[in-house]
Amino acid sequence: MKINFDKLSVQLVETVVKYKRLLIYIKGSPDPDAIAGAYALKLVCEAHGTDATIISPHEPSLPQNNKMIEDLHLPVRFEEIEHCTKHYDAYAVLDHQSVSVEGITGVIPCAFHIDHHEPVNDEIPIDLEIQTREVGSTSTIMIFLVQALGITFDQDHWPNAATALYYGIQTDTDDFLHGMEPDHQALKIITPYADKILLNQISTLPMTKEAMHFFTQALQDQSVYKDWLISGIGFIEEKNRDTMGIIGDFLLKREDIAVAVVFGIVGKDSRLMLDACFRTKKESLNLNTIIKKITREGGARKYKGAFQVNLDYFANCPDRDLLWKTVYATTIETLKKRRDDAAAIGLKKIFSRFKKKVKGMFK
Repeated sequence: MKINFDKLSVQLVETVVKYKRLLIYIKGSPDPDAIAGAYALKLVCEAHGTDATIISPHEPSLPQNNKMIEDLHLPVRFEEIEHCTKHYDAYAVLDHQSVSVEGITGVIPCAFHIDHHEPVNDEIPIDLEIQTREVGSTSTIMIFLVQALGITFDQDHWPNAATALYYGIQTDTDDFLHGMEPDHQALKIITPYADKILLNQISTLPMTKEAMHFFTQALQDQSVYKDWLISGIGFIEEKNRDTMGIIGDFLLKREDIAVAVVFGIVGKDSRLMLDACFRTKKESLNLNTIIKKITREGGARKYKGAFQVNLDYFANCPDRDLLWKTVYATTIETLKKRRDDAAAIGLKKIFSRFKKKVKGMFK
């Protein structure tokens, strides 16, 4: 890789010691990669005298993620942030395109942004930004930073971190299927210290009854448009939200399908959100561009992405069936249009390359 982790590790420590109290904020659904990266950063902070707290406003929605947190005793607090200046001097965001957090950004400084997704321009000052698409997970970045700091994974809490980071790489690279060379190098570093028994227990947990229900719903309400498979699963509680990604992975196994999209209306308390998960086999397909044309509240990296649309205005709709029918029909048509737009852009690029080759033949 082109990244100089020795230099970055020095900058990491220089930034850490600037603050006494750091908030490590997990945006979106707390998946293993985000949690593992956050925990590694917390340990680095505490090794240099900075108190770091990991907070997620959302609870994990997969039993595997809950088991990882519980069995490794990972100190993640699931709560909303209020009066951040009272408890924190700065904040960090890992494993997310954007560092913008309502009620936090602009109130306290952003110390760190560490991520492997397609970059976005937030125009928000950041002390240290480490963002690259040359790796398949944020956990990989953290492993190289820890190694550059001279920390070994056999001391104190680091064996638990090694196990979490291993699972972070595993999940974000789709069981290593889409792992890049740096991911495999990082795995070699931590594999001797990771708890293989626990990793096997996490990976083989049975599917919940709720997940099976939504699998059935997805199979019943799927729409195939050219090489895209689009499936709506209706209303789903936030605690089951990540089931959509698992369903998308399963639907993508169809030979004639290049993209699978699973969407539903996610409910929490009195709030509603349209949530959609994308999966693709095509490395060349820019899911991030497709999603950003639907809404800025979403993004992607290679092979997977997601977006959200706020539906709070319809929280009091008296006819949930009618609301779902409206959301379903609108989402299907929007995704069809985005599919055709993406195909048209792809053809333009092919034609442009062809024209250049033809011109080059007559020079």
